[in-house]
Amino acid sequence: MNPDFAIVLNFKTTGDFDADFLVKTARNIGARAVMSSDPAAFKEACEKYTIFLADEQAGLDLASVNVIDTMVNNRKNGEATIINIPVNDGKFDEATQKLLDTINSWMHQFGHAFNEGKPSPLTVSDGFILENRHADYQKYVFLKDIPAKIVVEGLDKEPNRVEWIEHRTELDFAMKDGKLTINLIKPDDVFDWNVLRIQAHRLEDDIIHTEF
Repeated sequence: MNPDFAIVLNFKTTGDFDADFLVKTARNIGARAVMSSDPAAFKEACEKYTIFLADEQAGLDLASVNVIDTMVNNRKNGEATIINIPVNDGKFDEATQKLLDTINSWMHQFGHAFNEGKPSPLTVSDGFILENRHADYQKYVFLKDIPAKIVVEGLDKEPNRVEWIEHRTELDFAMKDGKLTINLIKPDDVFDWNVLRIQAHRLEDDIIHTEF
């Protein structure tokens, strides 16, 4: 399975259902793949919304209180999270809707880093680091708690920018003896896991913008 598929929704359907609605729901919360025991019913909708239709595998029964922790811990180890989504006569029950809302809220902020991140050899004093598998000049620090500062080791050069992904709030940092110290301020909204981006210097950063 494509490593960019960090979460997969496994629709457990009983009775009538609207595959278009279900696949659109998956897309809207940041999932890039779905599965079902009735794949033929989902084929057209998956093609419509450019969502991968995976072969069904065993999934996890999660709840809103533990879904983000489970997703993040799996991603830390380079694994996807397959989440069972019960659908009864085309509808989600209250607990399932709350689960989906929780995923949506978190993925709306951090889905890009989460889907495209892979384990990094860099180390950090708190949390852990993923790097963008398509653009390795971007590193992502995932933090469960927010200390006053963190120290990152393993970078070759001082980065160009460090920021909370949420609202792109810049953070003060200093590089000395191969250690990057980042001073943290609480972001506007605090999630179960918060993510900051370390952006390395790129050649295009040296291009001077001109207008004619």
